[in-house]
Formats: sequence, C-alpha cells, structure tokens
Amino acid sequence: MSKGNSRTIFTSALGALALALAAGLAAGVGGLTSRAHAEEAKDAKAGDLLSAGRDLFNGNSCSACHTLTDAGASGSVGPDLDNPNLTRDAIVSRIEMGGGPMPSFSGQISEADIGKLADYIVAVNHKAGATTASK
Repeated sequence: MSKGNSRTIFTSALGALALALAAGLAAGVGGLTSRAHAEEAKDAKAGDLLSAGRDLFNGNSCSACHTLTDAGASGSVGPDLDNPNLTRDAIVSRIEMGGGPMPSFSGQISEADIGKLADYIVAVNHKAGATTASK
C-alpha cells in the first residue's frame, strides 16, 4: 500500500471518528436538555399544586384557626399545621369529619379539593419539618 493510500484511509477514519464523537456529544447534550426540561416541568407542576393548595387553604378560611407558615397563617384556635407528623389520611379525616371546635367540611368542600388541601399541608409541613430538623 502506498503512503498516499494509507494517509487517505487514516484521514477518512479520523473524519468518521470525529463525526461519530460529535453525534454522540449531541445526543448526550440532548439527553441532558430533555432531563432539564422534565425537571422544570415537574417543578412547575409542583409549584402549581402548592399554589392551588394555598389558595384553597386561605379561600376556605383555614388560616383563621390554624397556623401554617407557607400560607402566612397564624391562627391559634386549631392545631398548628406546621407539624411533619401529620399524615394525609389524618388531615382528610379531620376536614371531612371535623373534631373538637372544627366543624365538618364534608359537603362544603369537594372531595377533590379536600385531597388537594391535604396534599398541600403535607407537602409544606414536611418541608418545614425537614428544614427545622437540619438546623
């Protein structure tokens, strides 16, 4: 084989390798971009759920009786909801059934909205509890 042919083969192989490397990098960057968009969408959805829950909390006058830092609520009649030990099931049950000075809200707040309220309270009180625990 002549020097010219081996140089041409080497140059062609090097070009193919460079092209493959560029394609691989582009695919990797695309994967990172897709993951970044997925994370942004997930964060936006979580933000929407928190906002909707906060609106329900304040719109149904929960803040008149309960303390919940995320909602800016400092009521003192009912229990402090900045309690990471509260479970979703306990919250749903108390909203539906009432208890102590709290009336039942079954029939006044839809089941779907009661679920959103419970999800919101759990999301923000567990976040607050984790923050407190790390101090």
